[in-house]
Amino acid sequence: AAEATWQDNSAQLANPVVLGRDGWAFYNDQIEENFSQAVGRRYLTVGEVTAWHDYFSTLEKALADQGIELSIQISPSASSVYPEQLPEWTGGIVGSTPMDQFLAASPDLPIADFRHDLRTAAETHAVYTPVNSHWTDWGGYVAWQTYAACHDAMYPTADPVWIPAVNRVESTRIYNEYAGYGVPDAEPAWTVPDFAETFADVSLTVADGTTAVVAGQDPVDLSKLPASTVTDGAKTTREALIMRDSMGGALSPYWGQEYAKTWQIQHRYDDWSNPPNYRALVDQYKPDVVIVQLAERHLVNAPKTGIGTGY
Repeated sequence: AAEATWQDNSAQLANPVVLGRDGWAFYNDQIEENFSQAVGRRYLTVGEVTAWHDYFSTLEKALADQGIELSIQISPSASSVYPEQLPEWTGGIVGSTPMDQFLAASPDLPIADFRHDLRTAAETHAVYTPVNSHWTDWGGYVAWQTYAACHDAMYPTADPVWIPAVNRVESTRIYNEYAGYGVPDAEPAWTVPDFAETFADVSLTVADGTTAVVAGQDPVDLSKLPASTVTDGAKTTREALIMRDSMGGALSPYWGQEYAKTWQIQHRYDDWSNPPNYRALVDQYKPDVVIVQLAERHLVNAPKTGIGTGY
């Protein structure tokens, strides 16, 4: 019945962007089967789920043997936080997602699932906006709080992860990622935290090798990668190797304050064009913690046979 409903609405699925309710829009299947993932039409096979689990399990064990902490942080798709904004015709056919499958198969892995806290926060302020696939800066702040709670629960003897105090949530402007597809602007606008405390300045080295001192609360955009940060006055002396994508931008201010040094590299789990060799990277940078931040939609790109972590 669900597949029949999908076929019955093929006219709504003819364009690169699918229109939802209240001005919301979602990428169609040309990008990592995004919309089929959103409604639970695209499942992972048992082999794909196992491949992801084994990939990260191998990495976790190898890092643990070296005393290095691993955190896997899956940034949800907007449809996972605002499923009620999917098109009306999807009502009754939305099911479990590849992320649900991966989590169910991986209770032994240190995965941060941000969805619940983002859904709760969305009742008060926008954590995603109708015309952008990324979480807002406020959504990133909510996710950082979730990560901090996860870390503090896993490592109760460690110092709590720093969470900056916030005065209020501010609305800025509309960032329409879909304007080129003819999707009109829609509110709510992009939300950002108004911090109640000062961030330390960060020395940021970007892909072209130039270094500049930047404001600590400024995100490090994907276009700057590979990048590194050095922060005098960071909350810890720890150093972090961070494999990330564009969703990491909203988390990057907190990484730059929590860790004395970070190395931020695009993981390319979107197409595996340059998969990370974690062994080589760890040997090069000698981090205290490895963070793997990946967008939920990348989960359909399970590691192929023969592709490993370097360990």
